[in-house]
Amino acid sequence: MPTGRIGGMNHAVILAGGVGTRLWPVSRQKQPKQFQKLTGDKTLVQDTFERLLLVVEASNVWVITNEAYRDLVIEQLPNLAKENILVEPVGRNTAPAIGLAAIHIVRRDPEAKIGSFAADHFVGKPAAFARATKAGFELINTKPEYLVAIGLNPTEPDTSLGYIKMGDELGKFAGEPVFIGEKFIEKPDLKTAQQFVKSWEYLWNGCYFLFDGRQMGEWLENFAPNIYSGLNSYLAKPSLEKYQAIPSVPIDTAIAEKVEHLAVVPADMDWSDVGSWSTLDKVLAGNGMQATTNHTAINTENTLVISHTDKMIATVGIKDVVIVDTPDAILICHKDEVQNVKLMVDQLHQEEKTEYL
Repeated sequence: MPTGRIGGMNHAVILAGGVGTRLWPVSRQKQPKQFQKLTGDKTLVQDTFERLLLVVEASNVWVITNEAYRDLVIEQLPNLAKENILVEPVGRNTAPAIGLAAIHIVRRDPEAKIGSFAADHFVGKPAAFARATKAGFELINTKPEYLVAIGLNPTEPDTSLGYIKMGDELGKFAGEPVFIGEKFIEKPDLKTAQQFVKSWEYLWNGCYFLFDGRQMGEWLENFAPNIYSGLNSYLAKPSLEKYQAIPSVPIDTAIAEKVEHLAVVPADMDWSDVGSWSTLDKVLAGNGMQATTNHTAINTENTLVISHTDKMIATVGIKDVVIVDTPDAILICHKDEVQNVKLMVDQLHQEEKTEYL
């Protein structure tokens, strides 16, 4: 087990290759949700980049994305070094993406300590994010055998998210308490989630992980050998076919659930994965933001209206509805059905209506 890996720099990887189909019709294949202005004047990936500058140098921020989004990354993140843009020929989930990024970063900085962060999350308290992230980096700089997860204090019994159970306190790092991570629980039922929220021991899993770069290579070799060998084969002689053959597995199941030493930093950062129109509605309402000002309503309750056109939208006598207006498509959906928007995207695929994807 590696010990004593001290002296490398802290690096941050932004995972920016997702499509965000549950936020259709705003999130599209050509410009998915991380490149959209959903929660303010900046896009989600721009907000993520700025948050990370509170923790690492701009020269140590990396983005891994799909080839189709390289130009969007360059356009939206002009202060990101172009050589720090890593491209997957095709998306293979987070374990291969993080593994590929770790290999590139370790080649530049063999002692690198790395954090991986989604490009499409909302964080209302960037200072709290920075404190938790600095604590994670301090821990792996002294205990590089650990994988560190940043857990989010749950505000409701959300059954669409995974949870992390905390154990005993490991100590304080950068002034923040850090705990042993006991186990991951994937998307519990409502009753279980309600019990989790009542207990201080359970946190939402936001899939923010920090680790020693070379240690990640060893974890991949030991726990996910098909990913490890596939990445090395691809890097030796890149081809689309080789990358497509790499197993598509999330980092949680490939690595995080298997490591011997797991630590968790709890954080209250006003977080949302912006995973559906309902979660976006909660973010906007909780932060006093309006989705659109060109909306006139009578007897309208608990309804989200988003307009990406110049049309005025009027609603009468409806409640619990999402209405999203774009130049070529309109979504009208009951709030109880927002998780099924992805099924509409699947149906458009089946009907070969690709112009709307």
